[in-house]
Amino acid sequence: MELPYQTLAAGTFSIGGTPTTFYETAFFHRASRSLIVTDALARVPLEAPPLSDPARLLLVSKRSTADPQPADTPEARQAGWEKTALLVSFFFPEHEEADPAAGLGVVTWTDGWHDNFRALAGRLLVPPVVRTLLYAQDPAAVRRWVDAVARRWQFEQIVPAHFEAPIRASPSEFARAFAFLEDERIDAFPAGDTARGLRPIARIASSALRASHNK
Repeated sequence: MELPYQTLAAGTFSIGGTPTTFYETAFFHRASRSLIVTDALARVPLEAPPLSDPARLLLVSKRSTADPQPADTPEARQAGWEKTALLVSFFFPEHEEADPAAGLGVVTWTDGWHDNFRALAGRLLVPPVVRTLLYAQDPAAVRRWVDAVARRWQFEQIVPAHFEAPIRASPSEFARAFAFLEDERIDAFPAGDTARGLRPIARIASSALRASHNK
């Protein structure tokens, strides 16, 4: 069975000196009224998914990478999940700080990371990596794609490739998640979370792409 689809040229990077475009395709599964996407949308769970590796959660839960492995408690697993979600979403989140006084390569989490996790999780959103590195390149093209998807299909749930799925959501809720395209202050992420990782990477990627076009 062939599924109807709508494709977006999401953004372009220079890879090995060659401009390379990344695409997002939304599919509609009519029988289940599901919109299927890869990276366009996600909802980060407020609690650690059941299949998470406890050992990895405990490792990330530590206040400092120099600390011993903590006891396996629900609180430690939850802290590990929240920090993991911030690391995956922002690469270099605001409250993960190098701590040279504690040793070479030691990293310490400072107060505030829990609040930043709460600002990220539990809602339908465009993931920070996609929003900052891809969709910021051509917001008008993304808006045309969003409007086309929202008009074309009456879906009742969204099935993304990452984090929670399925997510109950209507076409209007899908479109609302992209309101930042007109005003980046809408649903803004904590500035400190994007300042050290995603925004510098976006600037470097943009400069590299311009250089590859000028060859």
